[in-house]
Amino acid sequence: MNKQILVAVGLTLAGLMFIPSVSIATLTDPSATGPDIVVTGIETSKEDIADFIKTTIATPKGGRHEGQFARFTQAVCPKVVGLSLENSEQIEQRMRGIAKAADMRVAAKSCTPNVYVMVVSDGNEAISMLRKKRSRLFGDMPHHARERIAKSGGPTYSWKRIQTGSAETGALQNSDETRKLGRVTEVPIMNSNVKSRVKRTITKNITHSFLLIEKDALVDLTTVQIADYAAMRSYIETADQTARTAPRYSILALFDRPKKDEKTPSSASEMDLVLLSSLYNSSADVSASMQSSAMVHRIEKELTARDEQ
Repeated sequence: MNKQILVAVGLTLAGLMFIPSVSIATLTDPSATGPDIVVTGIETSKEDIADFIKTTIATPKGGRHEGQFARFTQAVCPKVVGLSLENSEQIEQRMRGIAKAADMRVAAKSCTPNVYVMVVSDGNEAISMLRKKRSRLFGDMPHHARERIAKSGGPTYSWKRIQTGSAETGALQNSDETRKLGRVTEVPIMNSNVKSRVKRTITKNITHSFLLIEKDALVDLTTVQIADYAAMRSYIETADQTARTAPRYSILALFDRPKKDEKTPSSASEMDLVLLSSLYNSSADVSASMQSSAMVHRIEKELTARDEQ
């Protein structure tokens, strides 16, 4: 991994001025992205929707009945590193558009990045270097989990910093790690006045997302494909991609080897967007199983409304 990229990421996370890295790749289709988010619709059933959610979103710690799906509560601020300035800006703009289409909060362009997409030559080498030089990027992730990321085989490597927050105030649980990463609200104890068997006193919040993509895997891809894939991998705590295969209609299948007569997804599908929108419009202070049920209902409703138009 380019050492200047490491310096840039480290300085940015520390809240200092970003130092541009040397471009290590330029896409052949710099004009592929535009301001509009166009998606492809598919025929689907309630069972398909439930299965898509189960396949796409990682099972939370504690299980579906005790754990919660994590998501960003702060406005997202994507930063692409390792491509030409033109390509990087186009991907960042598209990622912002995807977030807005999903009713997510999006920060102003002058924001401090919390979503990183880094193009590298060798993913395993890059992860190893980050673990040695920038280990705090992994937060409190156990070493075996970091090792699993490094040995996932690529061509993409993804992880997130997820912290517990107060369901009432949105403040994050006090920790040294949050303090090191800068602008986060901290409270020493998760106090709450909520008295409910359904509502939780806490939520699981994504504070930072990191996605590494090996540059050789970008050959023949457009900025739209890369941006849409990066958005879905970054805005959702996705399931282990080595253990499960995304449906071919999903942009998450972008780097999967297609079978005969299967096409590579050209952009985020309608299911991708409504999944993202349903996650960010569901209650954050309930169990994952309840979140999932609400998401299935919302997706089904949105798809039905589309068919009636």
